Amino acid sequence: MALSTAQPQLKAQTNPLQQQLVRVLRARHPLIFLHTHEENRVLNSLHNLAADNTQVICWTCTSGLAGCDNAETIDPVAALREILQQPRAGFFVLKDVTPFMRDPALARALRDAYYAFRQIPGAHLFILSAEFYLPESLRKNVCVIDIPPPTTEDLIELVTAITPGYTKQQLPTDFIHDIALSLKGITLDQAEHVLHSVMSGAKLSKTLLLNEITEAKKSLAADSGFLEYIPNKKELDDVGGLSNLKTWIADRSTIFNQRSVDQGLPIPRGILIMGVSGCGKSLCAKVVANMWKVPLFRLDMNLIFSNMYGNPEAAFHKSLQVIESLAPVVLWIDEIENGLGFTERTNAIQSHIFSAFLTWMQEKPPLVFVAATANHIEILPAELIRKGRFDQVFFVDLPNEKERVELFRIHLKQNGANVDNFNMQSLILETEGWNGAEIEQVISAARIQGHKQQREFNTQDIVQHARMVVPLSRTMKEQIKVLKDWAWDRATPASQGKGTDFSILDGSGRD
Repeated sequence: MALSTAQPQLKAQTNPLQQQLVRVLRARHPLIFLHTHEENRVLNSLHNLAADNTQVICWTCTSGLAGCDNAETIDPVAALREILQQPRAGFFVLKDVTPFMRDPALARALRDAYYAFRQIPGAHLFILSAEFYLPESLRKNVCVIDIPPPTTEDLIELVTAITPGYTKQQLPTDFIHDIALSLKGITLDQAEHVLHSVMSGAKLSKTLLLNEITEAKKSLAADSGFLEYIPNKKELDDVGGLSNLKTWIADRSTIFNQRSVDQGLPIPRGILIMGVSGCGKSLCAKVVANMWKVPLFRLDMNLIFSNMYGNPEAAFHKSLQVIESLAPVVLWIDEIENGLGFTERTNAIQSHIFSAFLTWMQEKPPLVFVAATANHIEILPAELIRKGRFDQVFFVDLPNEKERVELFRIHLKQNGANVDNFNMQSLILETEGWNGAEIEQVISAARIQGHKQQREFNTQDIVQHARMVVPLSRTMKEQIKVLKDWAWDRATPASQGKGTDFSILDGSGRD
């Protein structure tokens, strides 16, 4: 058969999805795998792209080949035979054919279609499926496209179409734009369901609508299983010490939003908080989300590697896609050195996931902020902590005297105590080398003792319990020294310079 060079004229497009499809069609790929849950959106795009004389013919396992009287075409191999009897230009779409592709006969038929269609300009066979699978024999013949989420323009069009059904009032342009931005990352079908839900039950208030949309998107994320939504009310005042880190968080509290992206401002990408266990690293991740007024999700890497959700690499990839759909969002990865496999048990799968994570950190959407914590920082590879992955790497040390005073005041207030009734100087002297978690626990123990004796707990209760505690700084002395030595010139101190300021100690407190 002589090779034809005539190519049907595709319609000009401005939609990014359709532009992506046009590039593939102009390259004359005969077999194209469209990996997506958005069947209708992709089919609409193909119809919009098709030239006036180009047909879009679909196949399903329930109806067979559209426009064909042969009932046997419910079998995909028979459908391909029917198509290849008279190869011609057109868009042929196989819906959800993936489960059948383990059949060697279908793999062979698809390769036959590849060699036949490559001789015919404008002839393209599309595999349209939410489930991705290709046999090895087809991997070099099929062009794979992961369909991106809808654009802001797609969502504005959807909002404009749906909202008149719930209100006769014409919504302001910025209102529609903000609603569309809040829906970014989910499919058009999901966005439509969310809009119907929030518009039918909410008053016409932008704040209320945006909050309802955020709640709906959280429930979509919860379905993934390995992403946990963290309800969060932690404020900067809940963090004792760590003044450098708190200043960094506060300075960026007004910039993590779409308006800053539109203005071309530098958007925070992430922070790595590492250091001594129990000193507030996880608390700071929560504070970031609350200060910036965005939801917080924790990625459970143990579930990723559990095989409960299929192949770990595929599950990890899906988790990143889901978190992108929730933007603006803070993604919290606790103890990243364990989650990404930086231990003596590191295996090939974990190495692949680490490589994928590094690439994603470079390419992720601007309004996904990663707050990672680490305890065993000395085993972290240089490519993770270098600039460009995280905006800043902070080292959290054991609290000094001034910071321990702050911690005592915070936890005493949280336990309903009058801070003025406690002798801070005694408490600080008793807790040299303690971390914040140990201070919190000893106050809880003192409160329990006071409750048992039907009285308010006091300084002596805390001191009594403190003298029974062996702090982490003593049991893990060698490991903590290694951490400090490693971080000396590799990380920014989360706290300002240490030193005792006894002017802040209340030595007149009562026992």
